[in-house]
Amino acid sequence: MPYRNYLVIFTILLIMLGVGYWGYHDPHTAAVQKEASVIRQDADYFLVNADIKQYSESGELEYTLVSSSITHYPHNDNTLLQQPVMTNYTKPGEVFTSVSQSGKLLPGGNDLELWDDVVMTQTQLGSGKTVRMNTDFITIYSEQEMADTDRPVLITSSTSTTRAIGMTALYQQGLIKLKSRVRGVHEPE
Repeated sequence: MPYRNYLVIFTILLIMLGVGYWGYHDPHTAAVQKEASVIRQDADYFLVNADIKQYSESGELEYTLVSSSITHYPHNDNTLLQQPVMTNYTKPGEVFTSVSQSGKLLPGGNDLELWDDVVMTQTQLGSGKTVRMNTDFITIYSEQEMADTDRPVLITSSTSTTRAIGMTALYQQGLIKLKSRVRGVHEPE
């Protein structure tokens, strides 16, 4: 093969290599790819001294959520809460109030996780009787009208003290179900 043919083949290969390189490393394409790969992880909004109320379709108050600060992060749709207080009014004549140091509304805004000194109280409005539940972590499912934890819990009332591992509180039925290792003391009134 003459030298001229080698030169033509080499030139064609060089042109193909150059077109491939510039096509792959186009500065405009690289900038678009870089923008697409960057996800904002800073907050898109925050509220101070927030007071949120949720009503049913019939106009009855379902729950209130009060927090000293609320910060929403769009990259994972989580909302962090400081010192949240959630009060559920789902069963007539009873109120469930949940207080903690920290909390997080999960994506969709229906479920709430509470941690750090969680205290729940179930109050019967007619008699004024209260049941207090202490734990270090709990998840509140507002659509199912329940709260659930697998962590240790201490339940106290005027006549009893109960310890257990795990608890499910069903707001609509006014029931508290304990999961395992239940130990308690009950004194008759």
